[in-house]
Amino acid sequence: MRNNINGDFNKVNEISYLKPGAFINISWNSKELMLPFSPRNGMISFSDNKWDFRYNYKNDSINESEPVLYELLPSGKFIEHKCILNDVA
Repeated sequence: MRNNINGDFNKVNEISYLKPGAFINISWNSKELMLPFSPRNGMISFSDNKWDFRYNYKNDSINESEPVLYELLPSGKFIEHKCILNDVA
């Protein structure tokens, strides 16, 4: 995750420090995704309307250990992909 304030692309080490303009880079299944921060109630999400990467809340705090990647299909349906996080610079 990176904040993009004034084009500086600072790495975000704590999810609570996300700011508008942030984005996340995801390498998944031979795909390279760069999704913009899309804040919504009850979750922290990054979405481009084709892919939606989410951290949901669990016990009143953000559950960073079990994010989910949704592949949003043109039909309005979606495919859920469970994620394993790797810390890559």
